Amino acid sequence: MDIPDGFRWVFVALAVLQLFSLGSLLRRMRAPEAERRVGARTDLLDSVSSLLLLAGLGFSYLPAMFAGLALMGLALTLKGIRFLRARRPA
Repeated sequence: MDIPDGFRWVFVALAVLQLFSLGSLLRRMRAPEAERRVGARTDLLDSVSSLLLLAGLGFSYLPAMFAGLALMGLALTLKGIRFLRARRPA
């Protein structure tokens, strides 16, 4: 993959910013309410997948990029299922 050096640094900087956002997610995972913990787990999966995707793009490491894409698809599927279950009439 031939990505210019400037774009690689942008991807690495975005991955570092994503690492900083993991702190708030970890605090939400320790919340006493079960509903917030479940939401935090899917958000954590989404955050880790985007971190893998950005790192894979930044360092031109295709297996990490494809693993990030697969995990991101799983996270979005889980969020969609959770959204549809919440809207379903009881």
